[in-house]
Amino acid sequence: MKKSYLFLLIGIILSSCMKTVSISTMRPAAINIPSEVQTLVLVDRTKYERDAIGILEGVLTGEGINEDKDGVTAMFSALQNNLRNSPRFVVKQEPQRLIGNTVTGAFPDPLSWRIVNDLCRRHNADAVLAVEVFDSDFIITDGKREKTKTIKDDDGNERKVKYTEFFAEGVGSVRIGVRLYNAVSNSIEDQDIYTQNRTWEASATSIKEAMAQMVQKSQATKSLGGAVGATYAGKIAPMPVYLSRSYYAKPKKNEFMSRGARQASVNQWEEAISTWKTGIRNSNDSDLKGKLAYNVALGYEVMGDFRMAKDWAARSYVEYGEKKGQNYAAQLENRMRQEEILNQQLSQPEAADEGNKIEKQGNSNVIKLKVKD
Repeated sequence: MKKSYLFLLIGIILSSCMKTVSISTMRPAAINIPSEVQTLVLVDRTKYERDAIGILEGVLTGEGINEDKDGVTAMFSALQNNLRNSPRFVVKQEPQRLIGNTVTGAFPDPLSWRIVNDLCRRHNADAVLAVEVFDSDFIITDGKREKTKTIKDDDGNERKVKYTEFFAEGVGSVRIGVRLYNAVSNSIEDQDIYTQNRTWEASATSIKEAMAQMVQKSQATKSLGGAVGATYAGKIAPMPVYLSRSYYAKPKKNEFMSRGARQASVNQWEEAISTWKTGIRNSNDSDLKGKLAYNVALGYEVMGDFRMAKDWAARSYVEYGEKKGQNYAAQLENRMRQEEILNQQLSQPEAADEGNKIEKQGNSNVIKLKVKD
């Protein structure tokens, strides 16, 4: 127990010696869509071949009329809302619902390239993103459990009493099949089934009340569809993220360490780097030099110069023995690789038609800072 308290105390002391900065950047997409694809048209291809099949499927699974359609609409809405956070794509939507969904839940045959190209011409798009499988399920169970609560009597005395709580639990799931057709190269960039699960619960003084408070299946399906849309946006487009970094602010008795930390806290990073470098030149303390060099590395990362940042992180470890520098250098190496991928994903095609070019806004070198002690 004493050892645990000692480790906690050491952690508190170390954290008090450092300040944290949040760097706003972009995370590359998981699926590398060619830069020739700049505009997407969303297509709902979950209509059954005959309405009677759709009605039969709804009877067998308990789905309401238009439930699949509403689920796809919720997915597309979440997808578009999340893609607004990225400069990668312009998104349009085809109003007509196409035939494709099957009772078996398997992918239908791909759209013909004639249809794909026709959709892209009508919407001035480069690719079709089609939802071609949509299957949902919602199971409700109910029960009761004994619980304890504390109550006060008229004199203010507390006592514990047992009571019975009734609950309803709903477990929802969706399977959504997506195909992404590249009309520029006539190739399918993505074809996969995406799933989402969630549990809802409602409790009350009776089963009837608990069931009445339970989310409706239609609402659950829309919520799950929206979750898939938000997730899929991050798979195909770079998204903003915050990287948390820490730098040394103490010992305050060292004027170069403390002054540089103050400059960094007001976003004067060039000045902070210069101050910390001066501190290295004027110090004979290897431990202090390592911390200052580590800070210089972080300053260069904030400034967007990742190669200099990596060099200084490595220097803090190799020359001065700053242990944090080794891991930080590896982080920077990984970030440099991610930046290369990101630049490729956000690049404009050289031969793009001037009328279709999209004005990109920002990249990972546009940095917003949040500094806290």
